[in-house]
Amino acid sequence: MAKFITGKQLTEEVYEIIHKAKKHLLIVSPYIKLDDYFKKELFESHKKNSELHLIIAFGKNKNNPERSLKKEDLDYFKDFPNVSIIYIPQLHAKYYANEKKGIITSINLYDYSFKNNVEYGVISETSLFGGSGIDKEAWDETMKILADNDTVFIRRPNYKKKVFGKDYLGSETKLDLTNELLNGGVTTKHTVFEFMDETYQGVTINSERLSREEFDKQNVSYAPELPSKKANEKLLSATNLGKTKDKSFNEVIEVMIAKNYILDKAIISEEGLKIGIEYKQNAKGTKWIVYPESLAELL
Repeated sequence: MAKFITGKQLTEEVYEIIHKAKKHLLIVSPYIKLDDYFKKELFESHKKNSELHLIIAFGKNKNNPERSLKKEDLDYFKDFPNVSIIYIPQLHAKYYANEKKGIITSINLYDYSFKNNVEYGVISETSLFGGSGIDKEAWDETMKILADNDTVFIRRPNYKKKVFGKDYLGSETKLDLTNELLNGGVTTKHTVFEFMDETYQGVTINSERLSREEFDKQNVSYAPELPSKKANEKLLSATNLGKTKDKSFNEVIEVMIAKNYILDKAIISEEGLKIGIEYKQNAKGTKWIVYPESLAELL
C-alpha cells in the first residue's frame, strides 16, 4: 500500500528507514550532507553491524562531485563495514529504502532540506524481496541504474565460519576510486554487482531513536544561529544581481556555485546561509533565492 506524506511525517519516515534497517539500506540522493543528527543518531549504530549492506548513490556536478557529497561525508561512509558507493552524474531522483519499506520523494539527504524545505513523498511498505508494489518496482529500477553507473567504493566484511554461525574478522576495501572521481573522473568501469556474491543475513537490534528535537536539546551547540545580513542591505535575485555587473543569470549562478554559496540554482549551502543568502516565496508558493547586493563584488 502506498501513501502520500509530507512535512514532519516525511522526515520522520526517512529517519525511521535509516535507523531501523537491518540487512539493506539504500540511499539515493543527488546531494548528501550529514549533520550530527544523521551521523550520531541514525547511521552510527550501523557501523557495528557488518551484515547490513549500505548502498549510497549520489550524483550531479560532474566537474566537481564534492558539491554533491563533500569528502568529509564520503570518508565517513567509507568507514562502514559493508558499503557500496555509486556515482550517477545524471541523478535527480531521491529514494530511501530498507528491507521492509521505501520512500520515493523530493527530499535530498541534506540537513538543511530536512529542517527547512517543503518536500513531498510516497511511502510504500510492500516487501522489497517478494510480492509486488511501488517499492519493489522502485528498488528493481534502482538496481538497473546502479548497474549502469560508476561504482567508486566497495568495502566488504570477512568472516570465520563456525559450526553454528560465524565470527566477524574485520572488513576489507575491495575497490576505491574515490580519489580518481574527485580528481577528474572515473576511467575504470566497475559495477556494484561484481561485489555482491554473498547474501548477508542476521539482525542487529537497534536502540531507540531520539527525535531531532530531543537530539538538539541534548546537543545545544549543534545548531548555532546564523549571522543576519548587513542592516538595510538589499537582497536581489540572481538576475537583478547580475544586472549590476552586466552579467547573466547563468554567470551569477556559476560564480555562487564556485564559491560554494549554493549547490545549484535552487539550494543554498550552509556557507551561503551564513553570509545572508535567503529564500523568498510569493503568495502562490513559488520560491527563489535572493543574494545580498554586496555579493556583486564577486562577479
